[in-house]
Amino acid sequence: MTFKQHLLSWMNEKEINELVSSLNEEKSKHAVLLNTNKISDEKFKELFPNVNPHPIVNHAYLYDKDEYDLGKNILHELGAYYLQDPSAMCVSYLLGISPNEKVLDLCAAPGGKTVQASMTLNRTGLLISNDLSHQRAGLILQNVERLGLGNVVITNNDFSTIYKDYYEHFDKIILDAPCSGSGMFRKQREMEDDWSYQKVIKFSEIQKELIKIAYFMLKPGGKLIYSTCSFSKEEDEDVVEELLKNSDAKIININNELFVKGENNLGFHLLPNVFPGEGHYICLLNKPGTIENTISKAEKFKANKFINNLNDNFINKFGDSLFYLENDDNLKKLSVIRKGVKLGELSGQILKYDHHFATYVKSFDNELEIDLQSAIKYLSGESLNIKANKGFILLKYMGINIDIAKSDGNIIKNRYPKYLRKKVNYLS
Repeated sequence: MTFKQHLLSWMNEKEINELVSSLNEEKSKHAVLLNTNKISDEKFKELFPNVNPHPIVNHAYLYDKDEYDLGKNILHELGAYYLQDPSAMCVSYLLGISPNEKVLDLCAAPGGKTVQASMTLNRTGLLISNDLSHQRAGLILQNVERLGLGNVVITNNDFSTIYKDYYEHFDKIILDAPCSGSGMFRKQREMEDDWSYQKVIKFSEIQKELIKIAYFMLKPGGKLIYSTCSFSKEEDEDVVEELLKNSDAKIININNELFVKGENNLGFHLLPNVFPGEGHYICLLNKPGTIENTISKAEKFKANKFINNLNDNFINKFGDSLFYLENDDNLKKLSVIRKGVKLGELSGQILKYDHHFATYVKSFDNELEIDLQSAIKYLSGESLNIKANKGFILLKYMGINIDIAKSDGNIIKNRYPKYLRKKVNYLS
C-alpha cells in the first residue's frame, strides 16, 4: 500500500493531492518560542523585525530561516528562545497548563513540549519530563539547562512497568506519542523512504497502550493531550476511539479555521497545506471529576551559607551535589536524571556553582555585563582580561545570564562547560 492509497481511508483525492503537493513543493516552516524570563517580545521584535506572530501560540513567532538563522545566534546559546516546529508548538499551549499544577510529559525528548510547559508553569508546580531512551533524555537536560528551567524533574523510565504507582496522580499529561512520522516528510525526507503501512500498525498498538497508561495516571478533572506527527488514522483517531470505548474519557473540542477536524470529530489535524507548520494530529481529552491539588512542600537540606538568594528549605543534597526543587513528589519509582536545578558541587566550605544554576538564577551578589566580543570569547572557552570584583561572578550579555565565572580581580577565569564550547564556533 502506498502512502497516498493509505490516506484514502479518511481523505478524498483532492485533499490528498493538495497535501502531497505541499510536502513536495513548499519549504518547511520555522518558528521560535521566546523564553520570557530572558527576553521580552518587544526586544525580540526590535532585533528581528521581520518575524510574524504565531497564529495560535503566545510569545512565539514564525520566521524565514534564510533571513534569520536563529540557531546560529548568540541568543540561542544563552537560552533566550527555543526553536520548534510551528505545529508541535501548539500541543503544550492547547493543554492549558496553569501555575502550581503537576504535569507529566510522558515521551518528552528532545524537550520542546517540556520547555513550553515549564515556562507556562513559571517556576511553580512540578513537571516530570520523561523519555524511555536515556540518550534522548539527555537532550531534554541540555535544553532545560540552556533555558534555565527550574521546576523540571527529568526521568528515564518505562512507565508501562510503574504506572500503577501513579494512579490519578497528574493534573495534566502530555502524550506526544512515538509514531511513523509521516507528518515530517517535508522536513526529514528520509522519513518518507522509511514509511510503511506495517510501521503504522506497529506504532498504533504502542500508542493505544500509552494512551491507556496516561489516562490511568490522570486525576479526575485533569486533562490529557494526545498528539502525533502522523497523518495516519490508525495512529490518530483510532487510538483516541479505543480509549473512549474503554474509559470515561471525554473529548474537549477545539475549533479554529486552521484546524482540520478529525474523522467523527475525534481531535483535529494540522495539515501543511492549511497550517503554517509540519503535519500534526492533536486531541484534547478530559477525565470527568473535580481536580484536587496534591503538591506538597517539605524542608530539605539547609544551605543558606552557600546560597543566599534562594529559599534554602528546598535544597536537596546528594553526595557533594546540591539541587534546588521547590515541590516534593512521589519520585521513588523513577529513574531520575536531574531533580530540579543543579546548584553545584560542595568542596569543603565552598560551593562550585553549576552552569544550570547560572542560567536559572535571577540575581547574584557579584554581576558583570560584558560586550558581544567578550561574550563570544567566553563561550568559546577563553578567559577574559577584565578587571572585576574578586570571587565568583555572574557574567551577562544583554542582561541575559551567561555563566558564573571566577575573577582574581584582573582576569575572569573561564568556567563554561567544555561540552558546550564546541557549539559556539559559529557565533558572531
